[in-house]
Amino acid sequence: MTIADTSVSQPAGNGRALRAGTALAAALEAIALLVVALAVVAIPLILHLLHPAVGIVSALIIAGSCAMRMPQAALVAIPFAFLFQNLIVSLLASQISTADFDIIRGYNFLTLASVWLVTAVRFLVRWDERNRLLDPYLKFSISLLFIIGFYFIYGYTRTGMTAVIYLRNIVTPLLLFQICLVLFSQRHINIGAALSGLAVLAIIAGFTEFLGRDFWLSVTNGRAYWELAGDANWITLAYDRAARESGLVATGLVDTFRIAAFNSPLLADFEIEVLRLFGPNMHAISFAYALVFFSIFCLYRARFGLAALLFVLMVLCNAKGPLIVFLLVGGGWIVFRLFGARLGFVATCIALSAYAVLGVLIGLDIEDYHVLGLMAGLSDFPLNPVGWGIGSGGNLSPDFRTIDWSAAQGNGRTPFAVESSVAVLLHQMGVFALAVVAFYVWVAWRGMELARITDNNLHAAAALGLMSMVVNGLFQEEAYFAPLALALFLGLVGMILGAAARNRLSP
Repeated sequence: MTIADTSVSQPAGNGRALRAGTALAAALEAIALLVVALAVVAIPLILHLLHPAVGIVSALIIAGSCAMRMPQAALVAIPFAFLFQNLIVSLLASQISTADFDIIRGYNFLTLASVWLVTAVRFLVRWDERNRLLDPYLKFSISLLFIIGFYFIYGYTRTGMTAVIYLRNIVTPLLLFQICLVLFSQRHINIGAALSGLAVLAIIAGFTEFLGRDFWLSVTNGRAYWELAGDANWITLAYDRAARESGLVATGLVDTFRIAAFNSPLLADFEIEVLRLFGPNMHAISFAYALVFFSIFCLYRARFGLAALLFVLMVLCNAKGPLIVFLLVGGGWIVFRLFGARLGFVATCIALSAYAVLGVLIGLDIEDYHVLGLMAGLSDFPLNPVGWGIGSGGNLSPDFRTIDWSAAQGNGRTPFAVESSVAVLLHQMGVFALAVVAFYVWVAWRGMELARITDNNLHAAAALGLMSMVVNGLFQEEAYFAPLALALFLGLVGMILGAAARNRLSP
């Protein structure tokens, strides 16, 4: 089953030899695409050591050239950068200054932006020849980009570089969606084997880290990376505050990875402590979202062994949100197979509504930080329905470290929106945040309508996964803003809808 397959039934192979030859060819192509992706990502990072300007210019040129000549490889380079860029940064960390650390970790967005720019220019040059079935998706998403641009300008005047960071986080899913939609509408592209290859690499990295933490830190130069990443936490006494709030005292690097099971007060009585997996991207929750994406991608393409290994790693990451997404997609897919796409989508929406309500009620009862941040966004929205501009509020705000969590628990809310994608968007963009969320929901619905026509398991799972991610944004800021989270699901649905448009299928 390929991503771009929009047929109702799958053709059978013509013999064992033909199938073996096809599998070998697909594997070799996948390896070639991954090698190109590695070059696209690694070369600019290495050149950054010569001078940041050299690295930045080379990132734009290499990614742009790849998008022009090998768009298939450029598509693979984007998730490769999201997942493995920080591993390469870690290997180079001993030669990176603290001042350069945040800059060099932003190169994956330069890759995305360069591929998007080339794709957009080539599409606009042939505007009159465009596939008109793309118009609703492009008009909606482009309108959102203009609105986001206005709120960025407004927010930048108040928050400076924080606005730049949040701009990157907010537009990443939209840019990836447009790239995937346009490229898959223009030509037959098959990157399924390459994405499975990325999943295999994630499995190798994840189990290596789990089975030998010290070995992983050694071979990846991880201690140097985390020294750069952790400076702010020691300087601002964030670890001291975390110790007071959780009771877990960090006496060394590995201790900072230790949390209560699933980081939930509901499991505190069991007194289970675990070491989180951070993966090659060096972020536990983002890695868990990548794993749930790849596990769903592999499972509903009948790659059951890969899916099982990915699921185990996802559980070992000890992140609740991705696990809930996996279970919700599974439940929705069962209804889809039994009763059809529309009822499957409706059933999933009902389940998600119940999850949202229960999550808020339980979160308020146990004074969960994510729900307290959500309450702040909802409470403040009527006071300023226009929003405060991109960069205001959120976990990345300089004011985040000033939050008195004990006082927030007593008040039933934080001083401003944090820990919730939806709350932060409401705080930053006001009523227009609802337009962004509405776009995600609409794309998920269109994907499910296509699954009704094609009866394709992956199409249904991608749409249900996207819908689940939308609701997970109530309880995690990473759900929308981590590049390995909602962006991957939106990109996958973009591929599916683009391929459908190329085959003249309109859901």
